[in-house]
Amino acid sequence: MSALDELKDVVVEGLVADIFKMERAYHILSVIGTNADQLNDRALGNFGELFGALQGSLEVDAVLAVARVYDLPSKQYPTRCLRRALSLMEDRLAELPEIVERYNTKLSLAFLGKGSPVVSSVDSGRDAFVAQFVPAFREILDSEAVSKAVDSLKYVRDKRIAHNEAAEPHGPTWEALKSLLDHAQNFVGVVGWAFFNTVYVHEGTYFLSDDAKRPSRALSRLVARLRDGA
Repeated sequence: MSALDELKDVVVEGLVADIFKMERAYHILSVIGTNADQLNDRALGNFGELFGALQGSLEVDAVLAVARVYDLPSKQYPTRCLRRALSLMEDRLAELPEIVERYNTKLSLAFLGKGSPVVSSVDSGRDAFVAQFVPAFREILDSEAVSKAVDSLKYVRDKRIAHNEAAEPHGPTWEALKSLLDHAQNFVGVVGWAFFNTVYVHEGTYFLSDDAKRPSRALSRLVARLRDGA
């Protein structure tokens, strides 16, 4: 597999897919929480047990999705995670194409802040850009806030989901999970423009977020029908 195809596989089949699963789960859970009284109302059908079961499954799906994004690369298995994508860009740099869309790549790097040397490196081409971007993004992944959230997330996954241990781990908050997701979306937005000429982020908006809301919108319509039919 070419370096470009391998990078695209990690991004599309790994990161983009898991970002979508997390966002979809989050929005459905938000609607369930907001409408808990109606869903538990006996007069409206008493669907509390059904949606309680869905909540449990969706919470697991969300935790596993974000944990996969922040997994460490495996020497034995081709793990589709952020750190593997960074290593791939670094190790197979000479095989990657030149930056396809420089203007939008620079716009998508806005999360690094004005004056970042990563932004200016885009005009110097692929080699200079990767040399600046990879360590800059690793610095984000290694930051105290991200490391703490990831450790908490993986503790929950390993102790409560993967293994039924007699432990009561406290996982990261939803806000922490959403923050982890923001970093992944930023990465996908940059790489999408730089090497695939694919729009994932435009003017600060992650395009697939709206698609991830569709099931939750359908659930909102369903709850409205339950109320109207009561």
